[in-house]
Amino acid sequence: MQDPQGGANEKPNPLLPDAQEPTTLVSILGRWLSDHDPGGIDRTRALHLAISFILVICLGYATSRALGLNLDVIFPMAGAMTALVLINFTPSASRRTEARSFTKLFALTLSLLVAVVLVAPGNDPTNELGMKLMLVPLTCIALYLRRFGMEGQRTGIALIIVATVAAVLHPTRMQAAWLLLAAVQGGIVTFLVRFTLARPSALKVYSSSVIEAGEAVGEYLHLLGACVRSGITVPPPPAEMLDRIKIRVRAALVNAASEDPQARGYIEAVRSLVYRLRVATQLLGDCIPPPQQAAGPWRAPLAACADQIARHLERGLGHPFDEPERMRKAIGRLREVAIQPDIAPKEQLALLRAVTAFDRLFLVVTDLSRLESVDPACWHDAPAPDALSAPQPAAAPVAQKAQKGMPFYTAVAIQGLVATTITTILDLIVGLDHAYWATMTVMFVLGNSLGETYVRVRYRTVGTLAGAVIGIVCLIVLDQNVWLLAALCLVAQMIGLVTQRDRYDVASAATGLSVVVGLHLVTGLGADGMVARIYETAIGAIVALVVSYVVFPVYVADQIRNQVVSMVSQCRTAFANCWPRKGGMHGEIGNVTAALSADLRQLSERLPHLGAETSLGFRSAGDVVTLVSTLEILITYLALLEDVAHRLDSLSPPPETVTILEAARARTLSAFDQALGLATPAANPGTAPELDAAVSVAMEMATDQSARRLLPFLADYLSFSEAVLRPLGDLGTVLNPIPARPAAKPAVREREREAA
Repeated sequence: MQDPQGGANEKPNPLLPDAQEPTTLVSILGRWLSDHDPGGIDRTRALHLAISFILVICLGYATSRALGLNLDVIFPMAGAMTALVLINFTPSASRRTEARSFTKLFALTLSLLVAVVLVAPGNDPTNELGMKLMLVPLTCIALYLRRFGMEGQRTGIALIIVATVAAVLHPTRMQAAWLLLAAVQGGIVTFLVRFTLARPSALKVYSSSVIEAGEAVGEYLHLLGACVRSGITVPPPPAEMLDRIKIRVRAALVNAASEDPQARGYIEAVRSLVYRLRVATQLLGDCIPPPQQAAGPWRAPLAACADQIARHLERGLGHPFDEPERMRKAIGRLREVAIQPDIAPKEQLALLRAVTAFDRLFLVVTDLSRLESVDPACWHDAPAPDALSAPQPAAAPVAQKAQKGMPFYTAVAIQGLVATTITTILDLIVGLDHAYWATMTVMFVLGNSLGETYVRVRYRTVGTLAGAVIGIVCLIVLDQNVWLLAALCLVAQMIGLVTQRDRYDVASAATGLSVVVGLHLVTGLGADGMVARIYETAIGAIVALVVSYVVFPVYVADQIRNQVVSMVSQCRTAFANCWPRKGGMHGEIGNVTAALSADLRQLSERLPHLGAETSLGFRSAGDVVTLVSTLEILITYLALLEDVAHRLDSLSPPPETVTILEAARARTLSAFDQALGLATPAANPGTAPELDAAVSVAMEMATDQSARRLLPFLADYLSFSEAVLRPLGDLGTVLNPIPARPAAKPAVREREREAA
């Protein structure tokens, strides 16, 4: 398998540390783009947007002049608006998927413009008022479309943008007909640009991101081997490297899944293995015994294991693991040294953990190499193994509702109806200069919960302020350089497109800058209009926030808490099935783990909104944060237990070992039951006499080599099953708070002390 991007070692790995940390603004931005837009998927969209803008504006101006329409500004602007809607609200995907999205948005744009042609009587004040009033029900409809997920949300925003432009222009019937022609022209040009120019393959970018993650881990393993040979302390895996692996793979996964939805199972299987690779690398640093003055016999085999895996990772995960037998022999030599009776107990325990850590790394790297050896273009035709393939993430539970069982999208739609009614009334009473900004802001900042609305209000307001101020400064400095201002407006649009997913504040500032500069070029908007952009955006944002709190408030804390409890129950079921007995169900656990990890990824994206609700003082979110962090720990240990159970099952453990594992499983399930309120509060899963007795019996009987060979896996299984008790205890405290007891009388307290 060739490297999808031309070879793993032909270009520097962006995950490996540079000789110098980025210090200039350009290098910092380049690193951010490398992490959040690997492969330049969104940057390519931004480039296509810029090319479409230039062609549409030039062609529109030429058309207006050739036909003598006297619409030299409005005609190109209508075509540019169409290009903006089509590219900005169509995420990067396969050409077939994007063509469907283009068709829907283009049909929506043309339908609205046809409606404007039919009802537009010109500059009559009644027409202008009707256009403004039309935005109120349209905002409600656009927000209700969120019930269809992100596609519905993007469709709703496109609907409001087109309707707002129509309300601002309120053209005559003939002008509306010409604008319809401009939209058709802009749509054709944009379609040709987007579907004829080259674009990177998101599947190949995802594959490259996984290979680069393996290279970074391989470099750390080389460092680990060198430290072990030298007898110095092994540093932990760099946290920055592990975080960047997570960010890059996650960003590449989103684009790859959009490009080929049929390959989603394969993509999630690869992501699940990368997740385990990160966890195994993190745990490996804790498995190395502390340095000693004398060289121990374990140093050479341990360093050999690290070097063997490192060489393969640095060669590239796209190649098969050529020396599996050599790796197994290296792990076998380390195991033989680890079970020697003359090793100190603490050092022996660390070595036993190291054996299982390398065995887990070998298993994960082998599986990743097998999956990466398939050409990404064939992923949708090459299903992942059953134990690794991941189903589609579970749908959000029906618990995402507001008051009295009302779905959140209905509550948000009502909030939008109320908020836009208020902004329209303010416009009619006060006479705002650009009231459509306040009304449009409602659509952009209203989130699916109060916390999300607050975060969007903050970013939108601050971003608009920054963008407008920068725009005013640019107009003062570059007032006579029209083409430089036009280029600045175009660059701002490109920045907004690239950053809108991960940096909404930057995207808001870029959008605000492009709007004020663009309106200055088109309509001669001055500084007073730019100031109006700031305060009217603030008016719309404040109205939306107040309405979000007063009218059918939707709290993300409630949504997350209910969803986490449901996922913890799924974890409990997976734990119940994850135990090493012949014919066990460990093959199904991979599906559960991958699906839970995907759901957890979606929950983590909502934690900033949860923090916003806490900062506002509306809801206490500390318990919800505990739930989410506990769930992350549970899923991590579930993946580790799955690996250990798989290895034990393949080694056919004797009955006494199975007895230990059944006792450990019973202890873990008891802790789950107590956390979920299914057991009596008096039960104490921390005390497990059956487990202690089973361990004693098994250790006495573990005299032959085959039995001692299982000790590293047994140690890992017991360590993981015990480590999960603490987070489960914290979870039980959150889910099942014990009511405060009334203050006892002095005599009662004295009797309690005597009894104690």
